[in-house]
Amino acid sequence: MQERFIAAVDLGASKISLTVCNVVDGVAQVLHYREAESRGIRRGTIFNPKQVCEPLGRLIREAEEALDINIHEVVTAYPRWKVSTDSVDESCQRSEPESFISEEEVTALKDSALTKFSAHIKSGTEIYGAVAQSYSTEDLFQAAEADVIGVTGSKFEGMYKVFTGAQKPVANIDKVMNELGIASYKFFVAEAVAETVLTSDEKEHGVALVEIGAGVTSVSVYHRGVLRFFDSFPFGGNSVTSDIHLECGIQETLAENIKLGFGSCMPDRLQSLGEKIIQIHDKRTGETQQLPVKYLAEIIGSRMREILNSALFLIGKSGYADSLRGGIVLTGGGAELLSASALMTELSGLPARVGFPHVTGISTDGCPEICSLAGVSQLAMIALCRDREYINCAILKELDVQPEEPVAEPEPEPTDTVFEPEPEQPEQPSKPAQPSSPKKERKPGLFRRLTDGLTEVTGNLFDENIDKVKEEDK
Repeated sequence: MQERFIAAVDLGASKISLTVCNVVDGVAQVLHYREAESRGIRRGTIFNPKQVCEPLGRLIREAEEALDINIHEVVTAYPRWKVSTDSVDESCQRSEPESFISEEEVTALKDSALTKFSAHIKSGTEIYGAVAQSYSTEDLFQAAEADVIGVTGSKFEGMYKVFTGAQKPVANIDKVMNELGIASYKFFVAEAVAETVLTSDEKEHGVALVEIGAGVTSVSVYHRGVLRFFDSFPFGGNSVTSDIHLECGIQETLAENIKLGFGSCMPDRLQSLGEKIIQIHDKRTGETQQLPVKYLAEIIGSRMREILNSALFLIGKSGYADSLRGGIVLTGGGAELLSASALMTELSGLPARVGFPHVTGISTDGCPEICSLAGVSQLAMIALCRDREYINCAILKELDVQPEEPVAEPEPEPTDTVFEPEPEQPEQPSKPAQPSSPKKERKPGLFRRLTDGLTEVTGNLFDENIDKVKEEDK
């Protein structure tokens, strides 16, 4: 039984979260999940690495103390903002045309395509990931990867979508990790998020996945089971919170709590909730402000329409807007708002639903809060690394073994005393007699001299009395 740990970090614009799970025989068990307020992050990218170190370092220390482990590396995601997509193709002549195309050949062709592409990219640009679009041989045209393995042919060709981004945000992630003394694995998690939220039928028939984060909203389009398009724009749930904060004149933290507790995207669908009024009491001034729930929904609905219309613009830009038989799926923290999917259906005319995570092989019994829409990225990273045996982010702390102190034996309780004769001691060899030193005569002390004199006086008196008695008798 091989046991290892995965520590996944989500660097979001509204919160930084850390998830730790252990993997035993391919099954992941979530052990620890904590969140901290985000600092130094804007639009999903780190602009101040020093500010990120404090909350992230605190989360790591808490996890180490709670689980008694040492975390030496983490898994995180590439930024979703400012990701460019390019197309590249690569082909090769096979030395043995009659042999079957193997999985190793498919991997080697993809690596060759990335090497070819990396030689022509601009400086300051980093490759985030690549997705195979199709493979072809002289007898097969634009087949999926699963279909091309096992085919024979002399020519093997592949087409790929390569996703690139700026190198500076990635370097800032490395600076944070170096400051904390840990290493990091970085992945482009668009496909992993889709595996967590979408079904295989939806991806096969065509579906658009809209992930509404705090600072970035991204759109992924799938068709025939393959990721065909990815793009993003730099606003999301934080914009809704900011509108409530500015319009109602309340703190952003309170605005976020009100949005999550009473927020809705469509004022006309509130029914009885639309008659409710929120009482906001200011402790500093003593004033009380009234905020109708219906007015709150109008504020939220205006910004959500802008977000969803921007997502629809990117869907149209992908060229697959007419091929989305699976409709549109909303996920991310911004999709938790009431009537978000109904608003998307109204704007697009396509069926829409909210995509909650459903991952097999991951147990979340100990941390059910990670199963929310805000924890989709965390579960996606765990699912992505679960089968990668070379990833082990933590080790158990070595127990300090102290030498055992001798235990004092208890004294025997007192019992009835039994006198036994002492055992005879073995005879010791006689030692030669030492010459004795002459003893000095000690003079009698003062007390002895007084008592001797008193005895002598009393004896003389007694003798005189006896002589007088004898004379009288005569």
